[in-house]
Amino acid sequence: MPPDNDQPKARPERREDVQAGFTLLKEGDIEGAREVFTALLETEPQLATAHLGLGRVFAAEGEHEKALEHFREVLALQPDNAPAQFLSAVAQEQLGATEEAIADYDAAIRLNPSMGVSAMRKAKLLEQEGRDDEARTALADAVRHSPQDGSLRLALARSYARAGKAEESGEEYGRALDLDANLWQAHLGMGTTLLRSRQFGPARDALTKAARLAPDIAMVHQALGVALTGLGEHAKAVKAYDDALALEPTNMRAIVGAAMARSGAGRHREALEVLRGAGRSGSRLPPVQKALGDIYMAMDRPADAVDAYRAMILNSKRISEGNPELLALANAADAGDPADLAQRLQDAVGKLRETRSAQPRGDTQKRRDSRFAARRQQRQAG
Repeated sequence: MPPDNDQPKARPERREDVQAGFTLLKEGDIEGAREVFTALLETEPQLATAHLGLGRVFAAEGEHEKALEHFREVLALQPDNAPAQFLSAVAQEQLGATEEAIADYDAAIRLNPSMGVSAMRKAKLLEQEGRDDEARTALADAVRHSPQDGSLRLALARSYARAGKAEESGEEYGRALDLDANLWQAHLGMGTTLLRSRQFGPARDALTKAARLAPDIAMVHQALGVALTGLGEHAKAVKAYDDALALEPTNMRAIVGAAMARSGAGRHREALEVLRGAGRSGSRLPPVQKALGDIYMAMDRPADAVDAYRAMILNSKRISEGNPELLALANAADAGDPADLAQRLQDAVGKLRETRSAQPRGDTQKRRDSRFAARRQQRQAG
């Protein structure tokens, strides 16, 4: 980040040397930049821009303690230097000093409220601490100062989406797209937001645009596959999922989706082959076992379906401990009609998934907040 200004008394030739140092830094010549800034400080130890440059040299080398010392020196000489305040926050963040970093980002925002990157990095830190409401407030404040900043709009839209605020999220994605219609991340975000409310047609349209703009991003094709499956367009969904797997062969959601799309198109044996590609460890995952069960049901193989649904329940501590009735059903004796047990298991597993999908996002956030609180307590105890 270039300096805000030079020292008022710096000689013109010094300004040229400073600019040369920043040019070397931009070109990746770290050693050359170090020589320039070190030489400048040997003759003018109070030259703030040289401290800023040398701090960036140390930061580029991962020596964040030394970088921080120089950024603090800049602030001692120029308390209103917003870039130095921002870089100080970045250094604190790299050193794991979260609260100090947030305080420095706040200071940088006060010095330059339109510098959106400070708000975005602060928000990211807050989210990592489970403080999503504070993060969203920071982003909303930044948007008020920089309403034409598409990156800020995008970050705010994602924050709303995580909070389950679909309407607000959609509005922000729309504003981001008004600023840049080629912003594939906004098309993707809009599409996934629509998927959560099961608006598969509009989601397909948004995700098709995202796939056209970002053909090399696996998650875009995988999300498009979800929308197409929701519309019953199984052949097109197969292609979307296969496109995702060509880019990311281990994408488990795409593996399961590709299998279920094939099954939906009546290609059940192909679907089983796709799931076998998940590998030994992947095959134990609940989504894979559920998909196996559903495919076996479509193939009229109830005994195999029972095995798959039972494995899904028994191999997941979260499912088995949280759903005692489901666990009891999984442990039911095999005597009797396997088709009846398989159907009851399929219905119960399906209801479990529906319950989770319908669960308010706020409940998920509360659990997430409690996990972050536990981590903070562990760090403080350590």
